[in-house]
Amino acid sequence: MTKHVTPKQLELTAGKSREELLIQSLPSDIDPESPAFLEDMAKVEQIEKQEAARAVLGMDDQRDNGDFDWFNDPSIVLQEQRATAIYRNTRGGIVIRQERYWDEESDPFVVVTEESFATFAEALAKRAREN
Repeated sequence: MTKHVTPKQLELTAGKSREELLIQSLPSDIDPESPAFLEDMAKVEQIEKQEAARAVLGMDDQRDNGDFDWFNDPSIVLQEQRATAIYRNTRGGIVIRQERYWDEESDPFVVVTEESFATFAEALAKRAREN
């Protein structure tokens, strides 16, 4: 995502702090002494410290920000994997059960009947060998 900067934003004002520049550009209906404004300024200071720390630590790579591409980035070596259990149910079927995500009501599962398990396992092994 590219952020556009106006020529006015690029003007440097010698001797003024970031806070002074922000106050100077405030609309007239915002009180720079209000608790909300002071709280926002504290957030700006935190962001400023984080940016300085990232620069010192060399963490300015695009992958270090919130836009990390979890599907295509070549640095990914392990994809997410739910915890998976395999067990027999009371009727002899094989249950393949995975841990539910936070937004799911229950664990997802597949039941393969005892009579169908050999066919299922062979097909699974065949798919695993395909590339």
